[in-house]
Amino acid sequence: MAKQEAQSGDVQPTPVNNGVSYSQVWKTLSAIDVSEHTEKKNGLTYLSWAWAWGVLMKHYPEAIYDFPAQEVHLDGTVTVHCNVHIGNCVRSMWLPVMDYKNIAIKNPDARKISDTKMRCLVKNLAMWGLGFNIYAGEDLPVTPSEEEPTPAPPKKSAPATAKKSVPTKQEGFDIPTEEGATELVEKLVDFAKNFCKDMDGLKAFWVENKQFIDILDANYPKQFQALKEAFTQLKEKFGG
Repeated sequence: MAKQEAQSGDVQPTPVNNGVSYSQVWKTLSAIDVSEHTEKKNGLTYLSWAWAWGVLMKHYPEAIYDFPAQEVHLDGTVTVHCNVHIGNCVRSMWLPVMDYKNIAIKNPDARKISDTKMRCLVKNLAMWGLGFNIYAGEDLPVTPSEEEPTPAPPKKSAPATAKKSVPTKQEGFDIPTEEGATELVEKLVDFAKNFCKDMDGLKAFWVENKQFIDILDANYPKQFQALKEAFTQLKEKFGG
C-alpha cells in the first residue's frame, strides 16, 4: 500500500477541445520513425524527452501534461505519475524511480525523481504511439494466426536447445511454489482485466511484469500457459 505525496505547484491543466481522437493520434504518432533519436544505456533503449515533446508539439501544439502526486511506498521507494492531454483525450502512465540496474531506489533525491518524471513522460507518449516499439518488442504472446510459419524440425544430430534457467528467487521477490505461481497468475490476469483498457495498455503491462513472467515460463509451464491463454483472450477482446 502506498501513500500519496503532495506536489507543490502542481496545477491540473484545462485540456483544449480540438476534436482529436485517440485513434487519430495513434495513427499519426505510431508512423514516426524514432530510431535515429534513441540511445542505448545499460542494455535498454531510451528516447530523448526533448525530441519526443518537440515532435508532439509539431503535430499537436495544444497538448499539455501534468505530474500528479507521486506515490511513496512503505519501503521508501517512489513511483511517479504523468498525464498527457491532447484535446479531450488523456492517457496516464507511471514509473518507479530506479537506479542504473533498473531496481527501485529507496528514498530517492530530487534529481532522481525529476529525471524519472521525464522518462515517465516519454513512456506516456509511447502509449500514444510515439516510440511504442521501444517498449513493445516481441513480449506479448501471439495467437496462432499471427505466428511465424513453423520452421522445419532440426536434424536428429542437432542437440536440443535447453530453456534458459531463471531462478524462482530474484531481487525483491520469490515464487518458490506452484501455489504461489498460480496466485501470481490470478493477480496478473485480474489486474489486466480491470485496468488494461486497450492493446496499448495490455502490451505495456506485459512488458512491465516481464521479470515475473520469465520466472513462470522457466519454472511453471502450466501456470505460464494459463497466463498466455488469458492474455490471448484479452487480445482478441481488444481486437488484437
